[in-house]
Amino acid sequence: MTASSHSKSAGPRASYIVGAWLAAVSGLVAAVPASAGPIGFQGSGGWNSENEDFCLGAGARVGAGPVTLIPNAEWFFVDSGSTYALSLDGTLNVLPLGVAAGYLGAGTGMFTVKPDGGESNTEAVLNLIAGVGLNAVPLRPFAQIKWIVIDGDDPFVFSVGARF
Repeated sequence: MTASSHSKSAGPRASYIVGAWLAAVSGLVAAVPASAGPIGFQGSGGWNSENEDFCLGAGARVGAGPVTLIPNAEWFFVDSGSTYALSLDGTLNVLPLGVAAGYLGAGTGMFTVKPDGGESNTEAVLNLIAGVGLNAVPLRPFAQIKWIVIDGDDPFVFSVGARF
């Protein structure tokens, strides 16, 4: 996805939305007691189906009962400008097999596109996720597909990574 593929301007409202999102995510991570489940991190690399952009992502993992909350950020390497997403996703193991687990999830976030020399555009997005994780090795690798539902584009992001 090139940074110029979105031309609408959200103006200063977008800064307030992103700031509120970061405050909410920080509060959620801080408010979950250690007894609620393990806290970890994840890193990933992937490919965006829309314009064949590569992306890198990182996030925290907070166990909250049967759901894992994952506040995360993804940076997309676009041809001109910058594109990134800040999201709060949740996943649920639907196929626990001991050494591996299949999961489904959903989340919400903010997708920001800033073309070179243009105005920034930030839009709210819905994330739908399906993946599989291997639990039998220390770095616990995973592979997932994330469908980013955004006004007009709706790209898929195919990624692989490690949970630690």
